[in-house]
Amino acid sequence: MEQRPYPRHNFILSLWVEGGARPNAPPVWRYSLEEPHSSQRRGFKDLAELVRFLEEWTAVPPEEVPMDE
Repeated sequence: MEQRPYPRHNFILSLWVEGGARPNAPPVWRYSLEEPHSSQRRGFKDLAELVRFLEEWTAVPPEEVPMDE
């Protein structure tokens, strides 16, 4: 059975602007990632948190998944 050493992972990225809490405050961007097969969603308060998550997530070696699955 042939193995795929680097399986593909898909996320749906959503981003939106929330208004500032004070008048004339700059808008705040929010982010979330959803794994489409499980519908698990994770929210992030800022871009740095999203990037940190992706850096940590990709630092873990991928599991080998059989090609026929």
